[in-house]
Amino acid sequence: MGVIRMLHEVFCRPPSDPPPPAQVVLLLGGSLRRELLCAAAAGRQCPRAALLLSSGCADAAELAAARASCAGAADVPVLVDCRAVDTVTNFTSVVEDLAAGGVASVSIATDRAHARRAAWVGALILCSQGIAVAEPISVDSGEARRSGAGLLRLKSRSALPRRQVLCESALRTLRDSLRALLWVACGWHLGWLNSLRHPSRVGVARGTEGRMFAPRCRVAERAFARWIADVPNARE
Repeated sequence: MGVIRMLHEVFCRPPSDPPPPAQVVLLLGGSLRRELLCAAAAGRQCPRAALLLSSGCADAAELAAARASCAGAADVPVLVDCRAVDTVTNFTSVVEDLAAGGVASVSIATDRAHARRAAWVGALILCSQGIAVAEPISVDSGEARRSGAGLLRLKSRSALPRRQVLCESALRTLRDSLRALLWVACGWHLGWLNSLRHPSRVGVARGTEGRMFAPRCRVAERAFARWIADVPNARE
């Protein structure tokens, strides 16, 4: 049923339907600069949405300070969750807890170069649990130009004069979208395969594989439960 619901939400929603307002901004960790810029952007775009950072560098106090720098941003709960190891597990490690907590809409915040892959993976996983995807938040943190890995240069269609825009390759998007579909169907996110490139991550991945593999991190779940209780409109 999860696969059918996800496919309906992703591909059958009328294009005229406006995105719902976000209850939670899910910030995908990557670099301190990205995370602080995203937190500030969330304060401007979603002033009343709670903030959830998935496996990043910043702590809750730094995120709250960056968000509070925006005029009109409300005081909202902020949580740093450290269970993810990559883009797919940014979503699989928290989506079931978000759904169980009554969250109905999530905005995805990340770097502009990472936004396409995050949007596809997020839509597949979030919609499978009945969570709508709100208007995304993307920032130009400059980290893509520093790393340069797996990136393509595209011409912006909206900027005049035309400027160079960095975007991850379609192969990365396809790979992680297939992993997202596998998780929806079987509960396997394959995050532990990151041990091939990042051996330090394998223990964390095995601890968050979800319903099909090792037990989940109870300490993180308790912190999440305390945070979700303060999220506006959750459980209503």
